[in-house]
Amino acid sequence: SQAISLHLIYKAQREDLLGKTPEDRVWAKVIAGVLEDGARDTMALINNPNWEAELPKVVAEKITPRLKKLNDFLAGKKFFLGDNVALVDFAAYFSFHVIRAIQASAISEHANIVSFINNYENIPEIKAYLASDRYQAKPIFSPNAPLKI
Repeated sequence: SQAISLHLIYKAQREDLLGKTPEDRVWAKVIAGVLEDGARDTMALINNPNWEAELPKVVAEKITPRLKKLNDFLAGKKFFLGDNVALVDFAAYFSFHVIRAIQASAISEHANIVSFINNYENIPEIKAYLASDRYQAKPIFSPNAPLKI
């Protein structure tokens, strides 16, 4: 749920993180929907006891086409809504982080997504967090999941 994130945005009076214009806010919701679809596919794979057999099919039929669309949307942009980070960028980064953990080549084949990840990881506060001892790259999900990432 994004309820906590939305609450914090409103409390901090940072509605700009939802998008600066009505058009941005619509695109943010569209992108969030695409990311949610991807999260369902990814979670199904992670929790599938036969994940190794399913991985090539899921990557080819679901992950790669979705990444292509997101990569195309990012063309010429630093973040999904332009030059400024928005809430949808946090969700996108997490999705890409998970996919990169499952199969790094799925991400590395999309230059605009790679650029987005670099831009995100170089936000000063994010960069500091990633370099801190508080950051833990793995496990991302339950250690009881069949796919251990």
